[in-house]
Amino acid sequence: MNLPSTKSRPRSPRLLWSFAGLTMAALVLCVAVITVMIVRDWRDEQDSVLIQDLLWLEQSIRVSLDSEREWATNLADTLADVEQPATHLKAATGLFLREHPGVVEITLLSPERVRAAVPGVGPGDAVWRVQRLRHAVYGQPYIGADGRYRFDLVVPQAGKGGALRLSYQLDRLLQSQVPWWMASRYHLSVVDVGGRVLASKFTQAEPADTFSHQLSFDPPGFGLSLRAVAYRQGMGVAMPVLLAVIALLTLGLGGAFWRIRRHTGERLRAERALSAEVSLRQAMEDGMKNGLLVCDLAGVVVYVNRAFCQMVGQDAAALVGQATPYPFVEAGGVLDWAAISADALPEHGLELTLRAQSGAQVEVRVYITPLGDGQGGQRGWIASMYDITELKRQRLAVAASRARFLAVLNGLETGVCVTADALDAVLYENPAFGRLWPAHAPLPGLPPAEGEEGVPFDHGPDGSGRVVELRHNRIEWSDGERAWLTLLLDVSEARQREERERTLEQRFQDTTRLVAMGEMASSLAHELGQPLTAITTYAGGLKRRLGRVESLPDGVLPALQGLSEQAQRAAQIVASIRAFVKKHSPQVEPVDPLPLMQRALSLVQPLADKHGVPLRLVQRGRACRLQADPVLIEQVVLNLVKNAIEAQVDAGVTRPRVDVRSEAGAESWRVEVVDNGPGLSDSARANLFTPFYSSKADGMGIGLNICRSIVEFHRGEFGVTRTLSGGCVFWFTLPLDAEGVPA
Repeated sequence: MNLPSTKSRPRSPRLLWSFAGLTMAALVLCVAVITVMIVRDWRDEQDSVLIQDLLWLEQSIRVSLDSEREWATNLADTLADVEQPATHLKAATGLFLREHPGVVEITLLSPERVRAAVPGVGPGDAVWRVQRLRHAVYGQPYIGADGRYRFDLVVPQAGKGGALRLSYQLDRLLQSQVPWWMASRYHLSVVDVGGRVLASKFTQAEPADTFSHQLSFDPPGFGLSLRAVAYRQGMGVAMPVLLAVIALLTLGLGGAFWRIRRHTGERLRAERALSAEVSLRQAMEDGMKNGLLVCDLAGVVVYVNRAFCQMVGQDAAALVGQATPYPFVEAGGVLDWAAISADALPEHGLELTLRAQSGAQVEVRVYITPLGDGQGGQRGWIASMYDITELKRQRLAVAASRARFLAVLNGLETGVCVTADALDAVLYENPAFGRLWPAHAPLPGLPPAEGEEGVPFDHGPDGSGRVVELRHNRIEWSDGERAWLTLLLDVSEARQREERERTLEQRFQDTTRLVAMGEMASSLAHELGQPLTAITTYAGGLKRRLGRVESLPDGVLPALQGLSEQAQRAAQIVASIRAFVKKHSPQVEPVDPLPLMQRALSLVQPLADKHGVPLRLVQRGRACRLQADPVLIEQVVLNLVKNAIEAQVDAGVTRPRVDVRSEAGAESWRVEVVDNGPGLSDSARANLFTPFYSSKADGMGIGLNICRSIVEFHRGEFGVTRTLSGGCVFWFTLPLDAEGVPA
């Protein structure tokens, strides 16, 4: 290894400084050039992507608004032609509102409201414009009742003078139209001409000093614009390249200055470190809210901080050097340092009363710690004092308030109970709750279902026949844990009174409707008798006159015969119903049930063919004869078969079928009408014979009652059962004639 010559001239520092200067200049130049290039390319790319995304969003919102306007136009035309537009509007807008969250309200405006609209910022602006222009228009944005900006789309009703209004809420429109990927990149908002934000995707403020762009938001127009502000994003691979270049140049600069760094002064660094440490300790002690008192083993004060001086109202110079008993400690309070040992220090401190120089008393909690000397010994004591004057005052006020509150709760007639969230402990109950609710009995309805908190419900009757009203609410208990608050009120008398009134009202309404139905049926039977007699007479006379004509088209005379027979049958039905309504005994006669069944099925066969329901008559057993009114029995069979067909059609049964089975037993004749429909629900079965109850939209609710009454008038039985496949079986029985089988 070659050693350097001792005769060589020492190197000049000028070369070192030149090298360092050149390195620094090169570093600054490279960093500046690379930074400018990267930032310029990155900004151009970000601006281009931002504009493209905002154009896409504007087009998406425009397409959505156009489709909603077309839907509203079609709905307005439909509502103009229906008899109950309000019902149709409610049915048509349910699904639309769920699929279009931006639309918060759809209102059908009467012609009077349209003519009364005035221009200006508000809900009436678009209505006023559509009255003038007579085509769908958008209104100016306005503040709705909830404090959020809205705008309206109003579509006129052709020929009606009314209009259909769709109210859009700007923030909900952004929530539904802005996709997640765009919301993660940009802060999107709707602004007016002055740049004021009317609605935004998120509630936080727009990012500052970043990319932004805005487009005209038309529709609705009126100077509204869509503005997008990009969040701060990384620069991709450009930043690592820049950092690598900077690191390389920094290494070169570090090598140049390495020899200079070796000559820095260590003494200056030590002095600065010591000064910083002293300043930090002083700032920590002066910034503490706790007062610090340091004394030696004899109890002489050697140091106090600023907070302690403020407590007693004296400066540090007056306090340092004082010995026990201290003048700033209130009479009766003693700090006996000699009696305190390291093993007997109170864990939670001790309370002490200080007396300030102004005479005011300060309540403090004192924590005492031995002060070491750094060599394993003890040089004194340090006491940390925390001002608890305000805390004690608040604690006393809270205790007094709690006592007053408990007195009020204990005097209430309403029961109050607080139960832990886990329902494993009762945290509080007042005396009224103990009187109204049995001890240790579980509370029903806890925890309540979602959306039922705070909703009252009745419970009872219990063994005593009492009904109570319970209301459960979730609260936060005094320890911060969640709990259930239960309010209990005895409502037995109120519920009994309401039940009596409801029963009487229902009976009165049923009686009124039955009386009206009887009068109506009697009146119709009376009024229809004369026209039916005239039809029969005209049909007979026409048949006699046409009988002398030699050549007639085929089917004319049978048609007249059928017309006469059906008119006579209608007259018999009217007479039977009139006698039935007047509660006369049925006009019974010996009847063969098989032709009766065949006539009833022939009458309902057109309805079955219309809906594609096969009818099958199954006759079992021997022939028999009944004592019955054939017209009324035919009506019973007709009504049961018609109900079976309609039930299967309404339920959309894939393969509907109705079987009518009749069988003569030893003493009675039984008829069953069997279908393979969905059957009866428990609620429908319970109300099957309730007057005016019907599961059909156009039903009167009296058909089955009349059928059962007719069967019971004939001393028979009427009922319903289920099939094994889930369908229904309506059946009735009639007693046989005493003569039995006909000759």
